[in-house]
Amino acid sequence: MSELAIFDDERKKWIQYDEDSEVLIKHINKEELQKISQKADKAAKLTGSDRANIFSRLLGRASILGWRKIDNHAHPGLMLKGQPLQFTPENIDMLMQKSLEYSIFVNENAIDSKLFLEEEKEKEELKNVS
Repeated sequence: MSELAIFDDERKKWIQYDEDSEVLIKHINKEELQKISQKADKAAKLTGSDRANIFSRLLGRASILGWRKIDNHAHPGLMLKGQPLQFTPENIDMLMQKSLEYSIFVNENAIDSKLFLEEEKEKEELKNVS
């Protein structure tokens, strides 16, 4: 039997990206995903830009709330050309447009409701133990 997850509130979770960094991802529900898609369609028509790039940028801005090193939260955790990559809207855009693996990671995790359901189950289990 499959457990479905439909949330009435905002969900966010630190998700491990690689061996030493994690990304704070906000869950994107179906309604929000449709709004992002509509905005991408409209912006692509108005600007003549690539719709996929616009959609990716908008999804990143909506779902990525931060990134950090797992064992040192003062460090951004992500590196680019040997330098720490600070969390900024511009860097979100750059990663979503130029890094296929990062974009795939965000796309898959932001819409994975079961991932956010697991966190809720863990909270319930902690309440029951207390």
